[in-house]
Amino acid sequence: MQDYKKVLNYSFLLLRYRPRSKQEIIERLNRKKYPAAVIDKVMRSLEENRYINDEEFVRLYVSSSLNRGWGRKRIDYTLKKFGISEGLRSSALKNKQPFKEKLRDLVQKKISGKPRDRKAYQKIIRSLAAKGFDYEDIIRELEVCGFNKPRFSNE
Repeated sequence: MQDYKKVLNYSFLLLRYRPRSKQEIIERLNRKKYPAAVIDKVMRSLEENRYINDEEFVRLYVSSSLNRGWGRKRIDYTLKKFGISEGLRSSALKNKQPFKEKLRDLVQKKISGKPRDRKAYQKIIRSLAAKGFDYEDIIRELEVCGFNKPRFSNE
């Protein structure tokens, strides 16, 4: 019983900082080498009382990551690391419209007042690709915003 309370309190401590996935909490409890039976009992209790819910976690995580300017690829990769199933990840990321709107905002910010040369073009593509946006979407958005691929001097 004392192990149960100790593990439960540690789980609440983890959840106090930010929402977490089920797998993430299990990994943290295993790192502390708590007994598997106690971990299972605590996880059941946390789920029954809705302290952890992977669907809600994914919804919150996608929303906050989008606000940070992350693209679908980066969010999907991170959710996979948190132990979120493929089905849950794909259903959370299936609506492409918010990502297109965020990409448009980021492209407009990056091109405003900047020189429109090859170096700036490549830098914008690299930075947005690093944030997890698709290369083709970045190119398309740059064209829509009027920043076409600069010609090389030997073309």
